[in-house]
Amino acid sequence: MKSVIVYASPHHGNTRKVAERMAVKSGARLVDILREGPPDLSGYGLIGLASGAYFGTLHKEIVRFAREAVFAPEQRVFLVDTCGVGYKDYTYKVRLLLEERGVVCLGRFQCPGYDTYGPWKYLGGIRRGRPNEHDLQMAEQFIQQLLEAEKQGEKMAGQEQT
Repeated sequence: MKSVIVYASPHHGNTRKVAERMAVKSGARLVDILREGPPDLSGYGLIGLASGAYFGTLHKEIVRFAREAVFAPEQRVFLVDTCGVGYKDYTYKVRLLLEERGVVCLGRFQCPGYDTYGPWKYLGGIRRGRPNEHDLQMAEQFIQQLLEAEKQGEKMAGQEQT
C-alpha cells in the first residue's frame, strides 16, 4: 500500500523528525506542506497528517488540508502531533473534521517536542532534546503497528509519549 505523510514543522523540526522516522519505517513519501503545498492524494492508501500543536489543534495548513483535500472512500488517515505540554489530544478537532467528511482515522501518535512558544521562551523552552531517540523509536513502533492493524482491518487507539 502506498503511503504519504503530509507534515508542517516550521519551528524546531520536532514533527519533521518524527515524520521522517515514520516514513523510513513505512516507505511513505514525505510532503512538507509549507514548502511543497498540498499533495494530490490519489494513489495513496494510507495518509498521515502531522504537525506540532498550535492553540489546541494542529497547524492551520494541516487543518486546511484536512478540510479541503479530496479523500477516496478506501483511503485511511492517521494523525501525529508533537507538543511541549501533552495534557490533551491536539488532533481531536482534525479527527472530528475528517470523520464528519467520512474519512476513517486509524489512530494517532503524540510525543513531546521542544517548545519555545509563548511564556516558555522566557524560560529557555521546555522539553529540550525532545523528540529523543526513544520517542523516535516509539514513532517507528506506532507506524509498524498501524500498518499491521490496517492489514487486519482494525483501528488503533492513540499512543502518547511523555
